[in-house]
Formats: sequence, structure tokens, C-alpha cells
Amino acid sequence: MKRLRSKYTTILIVLSLVLSAGLQAVWLRQLFSAQQKQLKDDIEHFVSTTAQAQMYRSVTSFEKPKNLPRVKQLFLSPQWAQLRQAFDNMKALGISYNFQINSDDDSTSVSMNFSLKDKPAKERNRGPATTNTGLTAAQLSMVDSLSLIAMKKEVAAGLQQMGITSAIYYNLYNYSMTGLRGGDVPKGLAAAYASKKYLYGIQEHYRYQLILSAINNVVWYRMRYYVASCLLMLLLTCAAFYFIMRLLRNVRLYADAKADFTRNMTHEFKTPIATVSLALESIQKYNLAEQPETMQNYLDISRHELQRLDLMVEKALNIGNEKDAEIPFNTELYDVQTGLQQVITSMQLQLLNSGSEIVFKPSAEPCFVFGDPVHLTNIFYNLVENAIKYSGTGLVLDISCACDDKTVTISFKDNGPGIDKIYHKNIFDKFYRIPADGNTHDIKGTGLGLYYVKQMVERHNGTIKVKSETGNGTCFIITLPAAS
Repeated sequence: MKRLRSKYTTILIVLSLVLSAGLQAVWLRQLFSAQQKQLKDDIEHFVSTTAQAQMYRSVTSFEKPKNLPRVKQLFLSPQWAQLRQAFDNMKALGISYNFQINSDDDSTSVSMNFSLKDKPAKERNRGPATTNTGLTAAQLSMVDSLSLIAMKKEVAAGLQQMGITSAIYYNLYNYSMTGLRGGDVPKGLAAAYASKKYLYGIQEHYRYQLILSAINNVVWYRMRYYVASCLLMLLLTCAAFYFIMRLLRNVRLYADAKADFTRNMTHEFKTPIATVSLALESIQKYNLAEQPETMQNYLDISRHELQRLDLMVEKALNIGNEKDAEIPFNTELYDVQTGLQQVITSMQLQLLNSGSEIVFKPSAEPCFVFGDPVHLTNIFYNLVENAIKYSGTGLVLDISCACDDKTVTISFKDNGPGIDKIYHKNIFDKFYRIPADGNTHDIKGTGLGLYYVKQMVERHNGTIKVKSETGNGTCFIITLPAAS
């Protein structure tokens, strides 16, 4: 059932991410189309106004141009651009048209003529006529050539300001737009943009058309903040789902571990209870009342086991409220080697039953630390019990103690199966237990022993590290500040 819920949760998250990415892609596609159209409109407007400006400058080149303020008002107005575009594109059947620019003594006039005849003339839509300019036809042609050069230069500068860096080409058409008169467009070029055809001169009456090989890069550049925001949104969404899944996984693992802890706690309680029971049974069975020293030894073992059982119960009660840090902590001068010897003595019955052996290698010098005797003793209990529990029969546990002016070092080295390196960073985590086969645990435990050991060692300002490889046993090394 848990796997099924996890599977459906993963599917929902993946579907949500795919749907979110799909919606973002559709939105970006629509935005791209809108931005592309806007860019084309901007380019079209720019080319149109540039052609209008060249037409006005051509008029100013007349020998005696008349009434230039009014000419400028006309030729540079948006209304003139619309009127000229409609006039030039007048291709309805039977309609002839032309317009004239005439420079009189005191004014410059522009005339537009339409002719609607029953029988259209063979030659319709003759080019505009420019009269009374004071310039010869050759001079007017030169003005048109200069206008074309200026037109290309201004178009290139304007496109660069828009951010367009692709190759710029042009075509020249005759006035009626029926024939190509020039240009530099490569053969076979697939144009990304082609403008309308605009009249820019006053003599040859050629029409200029802008050709661009690429504009999409500019569209993407204009959309850069939108694209970045979409990517950031997707990344944040993925990160949010990742942390939610990780949190849910940790919560599930924590809940499973607590459930496993509840099931196994009773087994852990059996160890000190069994030791006490065995000690009392031995006192009764062998009539140790007649051997006061042995009986006292068994009673001391029972007392230490009951103290340890009491501490285990206290830890179990505090697990739910995370009160481990509030366990009483009474610091005093503590003889580490005496504490180790006491633990070894208390574990003799368990060692005998499991066929295990402890080899204690004390230091020649006394090793004292400032710490809580109860917690330091329980640290040693936990490490010895773990060695017995996970090493099976035939355990040989070497316990050594060494000290100098600054530190006391205690090591617990066994000949057990060892711990794979992949588990080293996790073995001190709360409720963590090393799986024996796959994800199962064939040895009962709470997953609190090493966690408690590490917490208590750190509360004594010490450190603990593990050295182990599969098949080569395990060595726990505790370092504590020496009592000065």
C-alpha cells in the first residue's frame, strides 16, 4: 500500500510538472508570435518613415524649393504615408493614376490624379512627374542615387539600434512594382522578413524593399526576461516538489523507524531483565548465600542492569517529545578505566552465554575526565552490547585506553563482520539501523544506541569515529578531553 501511494504521488508530481511545462511552452509560443509581429511592425514603420524622409530631402535639393515648412509638414506626416501607400497600391481594374510635384514661383504643389475610363489605357500608372525643379534630369538622377545610399545607411543604423545584427539586403522595383530593377539579395535566400515597397526618389521613381535573413534572435532577446521567469518558475516548482518529496520520505522513514522502535523496544528490555533474572537464578540455584563475595558481585551486576534499564525507559519516554538533551547531566571527576572494568565485569554473564571474550588493555597511567558517570558508563555498555549482538558467537573484543595531558582515547575493536563504508555516515543517526539483507533487519534493536553514544560523547566535548570494512571487524574510537 505504501509503495502504491508513493507511486501515485510520483505520477501526480510528474504530470503536474509536465502540465506546467506545457502551459509555459504554449504561453511562450503565443508571446513569441506576438513579439515577432510587433518587431515586424516596428521595422515596417521605420522603413516607411525613412523613405518619407528621403523624399522630403529630395525636394529640398531643388534649386529654389518653395514653402519648405509646409512641404515638411506634408511629407513627414503619418497621414501622407497612409495616403501614398493607398495611392501607390491602387490596382483596381480600369483605374489610372499618377501624381506630380511642381515647384512654382512661391510654392511647391503635389497633385494626385485618378482616371476612370470605360476602356483602360494600355499604359497606366505612369511614373510621377517632377517639374520646375531647376535641376537637369542627370542632376535629379544623382539626387536619387544619393537618396538610395542614405536610405541604406539609415536603415542599417536603425536596425542596429533595434538589435538586429543579421545580414541586410534590399531589392529595387520600378514604380508600378512589376519589374525588379536591382538589389543585392543572394539567390535562393529564404527571407525572414520582407518590407513593403516604398518610393524614396523623385526622378527614377524606384521603390525600395528591405530584406532580412533572420529576426528571431531579436525576438528571443526581447523575450529574455519572460523566458528567464518561466525557467525560474519551473526550477522553483521542481525544487519545491523535490523538497516536499524528500520531506515526505524522511517523515515516512521516521514514522517507520519509530514503529520499528516500538516493536523492538520490548526486546531491548529483555537484555537487562534476562541478566538480572540469570543473576538471581544463579544466587538461588547455587546457594550463593554461603558465598557472600560472589553473591555481592551478582547483586552489583543486577543493580547496574536495573539502572541501565531505568535509563532506557527514560529515553523511550522522551523520544516522542525530543527531550534527549534534557536528560540529567551531573559532571564529576570520572576514572575511565575503572568505569570500563565495571562494565566488563557486569557483562560477564552475557559474554559467557554468547561465547564471547573481552580483552582489556588499560593504560599504565590513570585516565580521568570530567563527565557524568552514568552516561559515560552507558556509552561503554552500548558499544560492548553492540559488539556482542552483531558479531555473534566467537566474539573477541579488544578494549584499550590511552591518555596524555590533553586527551583520553578509548577504542573498541571487534572481530565481527564489519560495516560497509556506505553506512558509516548514517550509523549515528537516530533510529538508523544497518540492513542485514536487502532492507530487512534480522537482529532486533531500537536504532538508538549509537545515536545516544554520539550525543553523549559530544556533550562531553569529545568525538567518536568508526573504522570498519566488510569482513574485517569494526573499531569505534572515542576521544575525550582529559581532566587537567
